[in-house]
Amino acid sequence: MKKIEGLMLSTIIITLIVGSAQVATAEKFNVDPDLNLRYEVYLQSVVRDAQGQLLSVSESTSAVVLISSFSDGVLIQDLVDNVIDNNLLGEKKIITIDNVKYEKIQFQTEKVIDHRMLTSLGTAKVGMSSGTLWKFCGDFKGEYGHQCIPTFKAKTPQIHIAEGNVLTNQWTVLR
Repeated sequence: MKKIEGLMLSTIIITLIVGSAQVATAEKFNVDPDLNLRYEVYLQSVVRDAQGQLLSVSESTSAVVLISSFSDGVLIQDLVDNVIDNNLLGEKKIITIDNVKYEKIQFQTEKVIDHRMLTSLGTAKVGMSSGTLWKFCGDFKGEYGHQCIPTFKAKTPQIHIAEGNVLTNQWTVLR
């Protein structure tokens, strides 16, 4: 009985720690409501085990374009427009939804979950994901050089992950 109580207490404490860390990171990035009127951002997260078996599919509950700036706070004007216009993430397509024309780009990232991303819970290595941040990495000439700039952020319902799982994030951006 004490083992179960200890396990449940550990789970509650880990959940509280992870939940508070998400709140702290959420306040770090700036979101401009006017900028997000020009874009619609969607994220689909797919988790598969090491053998390729589907474990879960999750859609974003909210996603935004972040205000792009260098580490010293200098704003980067029109970063997302330049990325879309120059097909840096994929070829843009023109689509029509409810008689409104949009430019659409889609791209995906894939990550194999390793032990550094997980929390030890007894002998099991477990973790949760509830969204992600995508960064545009490039060579910014002059004093900035190569940098990765936070560009898109999305929240999803909590996804349970384990070591060896493959997390594939497919982003869709409409302008």
